[in-house]
Amino acid sequence: MLRLPAVALALTLTALLPNARAGIINDLPDAVVCSVKDPTGRLAWEELVFFVSAHMRDGDTLYKTLTSGPVILIVAADGTIDAPNLTDCDGRNIFDLVAAGRAFALTRR
Repeated sequence: MLRLPAVALALTLTALLPNARAGIINDLPDAVVCSVKDPTGRLAWEELVFFVSAHMRDGDTLYKTLTSGPVILIVAADGTIDAPNLTDCDGRNIFDLVAAGRAFALTRR
């Protein structure tokens, strides 16, 4: 008999909780969008998405694509991107890409 009020109370309290903020790596985006340099010089692959793959002990984070021959980028502990084969990400700061909407969390915030 007390089950229904208890369930209603639990649902109400759950609805009032703030949204969970969970990313794969704290303070870094889960995914990054960059363009790959085309070796033929004709065109770049636009909107290639990179996902977190590993976080190293030195603070660097490895991102990879899900393509058959993965393309990678490394985000240094200071946020600098090392990706010489990417036309619009190499040398930039990851937080600049977040601000531009090109790096983001996969979870709802």
